[in-house]
Amino acid sequence: MRPLRSAHRTAVTPLKWRLVILLSFVLARPHLGAQRVEEFPLRTMDSHAAVATPEEITYQPRGLDDRGFNRVLRKVTVPTLTVYFPAAPQHRGAALVVIPGGGYDGIVIDREGHAVARYFQMQGIMSAVLKYRLPGPATFAAGVPAPQQDALAAIRFLRQHAREWRIDPARIGVMGASAGGHLAGSAAILGERADGSRPDFAVLLYPVVSLEPPWAHVGSRERLLGTDASPARVAEFSLHRRTRPGLPPFFLVHARDDQTVSVENSVLLETALTQAGVPVEFLAVAGGGHGFALGRTEESARWKDRVLRWLDALP
Repeated sequence: MRPLRSAHRTAVTPLKWRLVILLSFVLARPHLGAQRVEEFPLRTMDSHAAVATPEEITYQPRGLDDRGFNRVLRKVTVPTLTVYFPAAPQHRGAALVVIPGGGYDGIVIDREGHAVARYFQMQGIMSAVLKYRLPGPATFAAGVPAPQQDALAAIRFLRQHAREWRIDPARIGVMGASAGGHLAGSAAILGERADGSRPDFAVLLYPVVSLEPPWAHVGSRERLLGTDASPARVAEFSLHRRTRPGLPPFFLVHARDDQTVSVENSVLLETALTQAGVPVEFLAVAGGGHGFALGRTEESARWKDRVLRWLDALP
C-alpha cells in the first residue's frame, strides 16, 4: 500500500487530533474511569417523605478548598451521600463517611467535605460526603436529632453496598470536622452492630465534644438541642459523658490555638476514652486555629499522613 500523501495527512483537523490524543490517553489509563463520583439519596424514618426545597448557598471568602469553592449549605431537607470511588488499583478496601461542620447552622460542604473526600479517594479510600439535614425543634426535647439519624443511615448505606463496592465491612468509618466531628462522634456512640450503623473507627478534626460549660460551643448546643435544653439532655449529647468500653477506635486532631472550639474538648474526650479502655490517638498541633480542614499550616496539614498510618495499623 502506498503511503498517504501530505494532503491527506493535513485533512485531519486540529479538533480531531485532540480527540484522538484524548482517546489514546483514556485507553492507556483505563483505571481513571473507575475514579468516579456519584450522589445517592439517603432514607431515614422521618426523611422518607421529605420534599426537596431550594437550599440556601453562601460562600465563605477564605479557606477555599483545592478547587476554589467554599460553599456553606443551609435549609437542607433531603439528605444525600456523594461517594468518591477510588481507582481500582489503589482501592484499599476501606470507606469513610466524611461529615463537614458548620455549627449545626450550615454545612461547610466543600472545604470540610468534598476536598477531604477527594484527598482520601486519591489515597485509595472510598469517601462519601454526607449532606445532612440540620436540626430543628421537633427533636429538641427528645429523640435522635435529624443530623444524627442521617449519619447513622450513611454508615448503614455503605455497609449495605460493601460487597458491590469491594469495601471491607469491618473497615467502614466516620470522619468529621468541628460540629461534624460532634456528629461523627455521636454516630460512633449511637451506632449499633445489629443494624449495621456502628462505624469501625472515628476520626474527629477539632471536634465539638462537650455541650456543657465551660468548654461548650454554645451555638452548636443551642442549634442542636434548643436554648432551654435540660441538663440531662445536654449531657446525653456531650460525647465524653457517653464513652464506654467497646466503642470503636478514635483519632483526634486539634490545634492548641483554636479560639472557636477549645482544644479542651478533645482533651476531655481523650481522657474519657482512655478511662473506658477505648483505643484513642490524639494529635495536638500548636497552630492552625479552627477549621483548617486539609491543613492551613505545615504542622496542621500533617494529620493526613498520621491518619493514613493509623488506619493501616488498625486490626
